[in-house]
Amino acid sequence: MTETRTAFIVSARKRPKTGENRSDIIGHMETDDRLAALESLLGVTFRDRSLLLRAVTHHSCCPETAVHDSYDTLEFLGDAIIGAHVVEYIYRSFPDASEGEMTSIKSEVVSRRILAKVGQRLGLFPYILVDIANLRTFNERSRDSLCADVLEAIVGAIQIDQGAEVARDFVARVILPIVPQLSQQTLDANPKGRLQKIVLHRSGNLPRYRVIDQSGRNNDRLFTVGVFEHDVLLALGTASSIKEAGRMAARQALELMHEQGIA
Repeated sequence: MTETRTAFIVSARKRPKTGENRSDIIGHMETDDRLAALESLLGVTFRDRSLLLRAVTHHSCCPETAVHDSYDTLEFLGDAIIGAHVVEYIYRSFPDASEGEMTSIKSEVVSRRILAKVGQRLGLFPYILVDIANLRTFNERSRDSLCADVLEAIVGAIQIDQGAEVARDFVARVILPIVPQLSQQTLDANPKGRLQKIVLHRSGNLPRYRVIDQSGRNNDRLFTVGVFEHDVLLALGTASSIKEAGRMAARQALELMHEQGIA
């Protein structure tokens, strides 16, 4: 078999031939040093470090034994574990959110983009083992996806090696802190839905939106929209489209309610 080279992102290594142990090729001392440094980074000490090595190994390094030696199946497990903990956290933290709002928050938190950011901030990238030829084909997007995959695989490896509680603690420490920020952004993106829920709850009626004024011509046109509960004006919003003006009115109504201790 023709040997190719692999890399811990920043340093080249040989890929083992079939039947050879990867740790023998990379070198026990250096591999152990790297894994020990990664354990320190994660705040988790593994009983079986081969699981941690597997969690950071891309399938390009072991195409013939990828099921057992790459992170692919650990990633599958970690994805499910992270999703479950994120959903529980959202449910407990936002009891008044609708199912749709909870789904939107969860989808954002577990997205490739967000998990990649979490993994990069944690500092995972230098520990990922990838075939050099494969690495050269990676663009920024595929590198982000790689980092997200490894983060999920590490969570799966922690659960297998350390148990569910340690995995839960890791997710709580590393991933869940980003939820409040993202949830607020997601909820802010749907102010009309939040306002509708509040108005329905307190009066049994839907808020109504009316165009109060419009000015300008063509591309310079501005619309002022009012949002009403019954015939009571809650707030006004002005924008270059009726839809956006309605969103602005709903957001302003929510801010006023928040100041009054209602929302």
